[in-house]
Amino acid sequence: MTTCAIVVVDTGPLKSLGYAGKLDLLLKPGIPVFLSDMVIQELKDGNQYPGNALALNFIQQHLGKGIDEIDTGVPAIAADLKRLGEDPGDVSIRRVVAKYHAVGSDDDSKDEEFALLVSEDVALMLTVDKRGNTYLMTTRPFLQEAKKRGWISEDVEDLMRKAETEAVAAGEEPGRGQLTRKVEFNDRPRRNSTL
Repeated sequence: MTTCAIVVVDTGPLKSLGYAGKLDLLLKPGIPVFLSDMVIQELKDGNQYPGNALALNFIQQHLGKGIDEIDTGVPAIAADLKRLGEDPGDVSIRRVVAKYHAVGSDDDSKDEEFALLVSEDVALMLTVDKRGNTYLMTTRPFLQEAKKRGWISEDVEDLMRKAETEAVAAGEEPGRGQLTRKVEFNDRPRRNSTL
């Protein structure tokens, strides 16, 4: 059996969708949504920002009801990683990707799990090993797909501008500059076009 999940591996998409008022789109496909423990920790650490608060409220409402947490173990060792010059968020992403590389690697297994990794950290996502069952998408193409499916009526660029405007008004630098860029990473599924 083939299964697919949406896996959010950094805070950027949650905050952008929160500022755009579209966090509910994560649940619209009706497939499991996972957040890494490090994403949740980073949202809590920056809870003074309205985007983080919007995301945390959404997570609390849906935890165990469509949204679940992936335990990477990184929050517990974050301070040690920082002392070693490693970014805990990057280590967490690599651990999530490794999980999906290990699944379905046994040729006798009939189960395969795929992950649509949603992130705004394009530079990091370009460096992760994509040979496994992971596919990468940033916020804009996620919204574009929602628009194509009729899940939203608003113009995608208007939503992206709204997210950016709200983030700036809240004192944040939105999405490492991803919101104003027109070209974003959108890695189409390689084997199964239904994902």
